[in-house]
Amino acid sequence: MFGYYLKLALISLRKTPFLSFLMVVTIAVGIGAAMTTYTVSYLLAKDPIPSKSDKLFNVRLNSYGPDKPFNISQGKEVPPFILSYQDAINLQNAKRGVRQTPLASFKMMSRATEQPITDAKMTLIRSAYRDMFGMFEVPFKFGGAWDETADKDGLQVAVISNELNNKLFNGENSIGKSLLIGDLQYRVVGVTDDWYPVPKFFDNRTRAFNKPRDIIIPFQAQINNQHWTSSDVSYQCWKEPADDSFLAILASECVWVSYWVELSSAAARNQYMDFLVNYSMEQREYGRFLREPLHQLFNVKEQLIERKIIKDDGNVAIWLAFAFLIVCLLNCMAMMVAKFHARSGEVGLRRAVGASKQHIIAQFTVETFIIGLVGGVLGLILAQIGLSITAQLYSHLYAEMLEMTLSIVVMTIVLAVISAVTFGLLPTLRAAKVQPSSQLKCL
Repeated sequence: MFGYYLKLALISLRKTPFLSFLMVVTIAVGIGAAMTTYTVSYLLAKDPIPSKSDKLFNVRLNSYGPDKPFNISQGKEVPPFILSYQDAINLQNAKRGVRQTPLASFKMMSRATEQPITDAKMTLIRSAYRDMFGMFEVPFKFGGAWDETADKDGLQVAVISNELNNKLFNGENSIGKSLLIGDLQYRVVGVTDDWYPVPKFFDNRTRAFNKPRDIIIPFQAQINNQHWTSSDVSYQCWKEPADDSFLAILASECVWVSYWVELSSAAARNQYMDFLVNYSMEQREYGRFLREPLHQLFNVKEQLIERKIIKDDGNVAIWLAFAFLIVCLLNCMAMMVAKFHARSGEVGLRRAVGASKQHIIAQFTVETFIIGLVGGVLGLILAQIGLSITAQLYSHLYAEMLEMTLSIVVMTIVLAVISAVTFGLLPTLRAAKVQPSSQLKCL
């Protein structure tokens, strides 16, 4: 019977091509707008590391001076979200977490050693301890993280991205090859596979949706070689350093190092907080940490919300988009009522020759199913166009990030079909109630 109803539905759609086209487009526009908004909101606000988001913590110490706080938010004092070099090293040496690492950054010209200097490109570079790769579940295509000796001595080794490996070494296994960062030679020990955590929870708010940095070197290598780019570092000082040199920054109370720790449980979180309080009390004996010990640990989700990387009220846009979809569906329903009413004579004739109400309902349901299916496919195309436009309008979003997953594609089609059938139910039931006698009199 489905084949028969399908044939009748296609004949009906061909009889009223303009009205059928309007219904399909109305559904497609609503679906396209709703799914574009949903996809963007979902992809930008999803958990970037679900297996560990409740175990990774950003460490904050209230190390500012006694004269003024780092910041005031809603009438409450807020400690810095970054640490001084001295505090980062002290916490790293204490090793109270499962893993821990400071994170810093700079930018410098880089190139493969075989390339001429004219081919050098300005590159954003991350420095960290080897624990970062395990903490953040960084996948490797070739090689792996450097060893503990490189962490301790600041050896000139590097892990590079797959994208940079393609540019510098034509995608080949580049382990053991060298690249120049500035005038210094670094040996490649690892090449990461494609790795795009979204949002990039461990980075600055303005870079949370950028690609990860192409080069990662040992934190101590940055210190040893005095790699410093003030324009690329978010640093603040409550007490000015002795001079403008990097060594003066290291010896100062300036905060510029992000610090992350991996803990095993909620109990471990409480224990680490106790450790931070005790650490600040010890430092107070040296004339530091003279403010109230408002130290904090933020897990990944808390960090994203607190730094306003994602909004905890981000569902508002989704609700508005789906409200627009409902408006489109109501318009489509009105067109279905008009279309089905115009076919009252056909319905009456079919009822007179033996078709039941159930047969009429089945026939019109198949028709709304086809309208919803075609509208869903067209809406899927419009949604993808919307995502492409969004990626172009917001240059900090890279195109690969705004791609529909298979589950979203399936959900889009299913949503369109269910919406069309649901909102077509009233016109369908009204059509099925047509009495044969009333329509036969008009023939």
